[in-house]
Amino acid sequence: MDPRKYIPAFLQYEYEQEHPNLTPAAEDLLHERIEQDPDSYATSAQAQALISYARVREQLIYGIEHLEELPDEEFDKKREALFNDIRLSLFKIIETDHSCIDAQLLNTLLADVPLDNCLGDIMQLEKQAREYLSTTVADFDANAPHYWNESLSEDEMARRTLSCPMMIGWLHTLEALSTGCLGSARYRAAITYARRVMRARGYGNRAVGTILLAQARLEDEDAFFATVHEGGEELESSPWYLLGRTLLLYKLGRRKNARRAARDFAQRCDGGAFFLLNPTYLTPYLPTRPEPQEPWNLTHQAVWEADSIIVDTPDFPAWIQSIEGMEELSEEFARRQGF
Repeated sequence: MDPRKYIPAFLQYEYEQEHPNLTPAAEDLLHERIEQDPDSYATSAQAQALISYARVREQLIYGIEHLEELPDEEFDKKREALFNDIRLSLFKIIETDHSCIDAQLLNTLLADVPLDNCLGDIMQLEKQAREYLSTTVADFDANAPHYWNESLSEDEMARRTLSCPMMIGWLHTLEALSTGCLGSARYRAAITYARRVMRARGYGNRAVGTILLAQARLEDEDAFFATVHEGGEELESSPWYLLGRTLLLYKLGRRKNARRAARDFAQRCDGGAFFLLNPTYLTPYLPTRPEPQEPWNLTHQAVWEADSIIVDTPDFPAWIQSIEGMEELSEEFARRQGF
């Protein structure tokens, strides 16, 4: 979740705790003013650390975007320098407020260590965040269906989730673990972590996409379509579902149905054919899935997340290329987007 969504919610919650008798009109005005100038309402050390984190994250994303056109050798050198500078800034934030889990998670993700080591560090951070929540945040319950005391309404749970930066940071660690496990062939663990993310109320996420891709890789047809049934009609238009269905049917050897599913993915998901035929680098998830700016961003994310599965599925890329109409759809998208 983008800090621009949850930091204003936290600042408003913090202000309202200090001024409990605000009228609805005053609350609306407060919300508007915080959106316009969050710095003026960041009075606590925690709030100031969050504002600093948001700026460092924006600096990182801006820096990465301006590296993309560089030659490989220069790209690697400048990216390393950028990551080192960002990690130094994050370290200063963490020193100021150790409860800023997002800063700790981003620092971990930027470390130049093997994926297994990185996942181990994130697991430790997840445990630390969960324990901190359990001991310091009223009504939080890691074992409750939606992580809050069941006496709270779902609307109140959603509000509490969105206004608790530690909670958001903890959910980010779970998302990072689920996508990391998917990319390292730990499919059942990926499903477990993704389901934990989905239990939260008020936290927008696409963790169900991780589940669908993992179930497709495991060739678990019953579980795959049970997940789709739970998600309803909205999920049936998701690029994760449409791509996952293609992979599942292909791996099960049902090539005729798989071909139809591949065409469906390419026709219904903007850029589907292009990203399958032209694997395209995606700005790393720092710390979690980036917010889509264009309709095809979701298609790109789905294909990017499935990359390790596609690579591990013999002849799948060549088979996709052989499907009539795929290359034409890819070229049309490339021309339209100027790729």
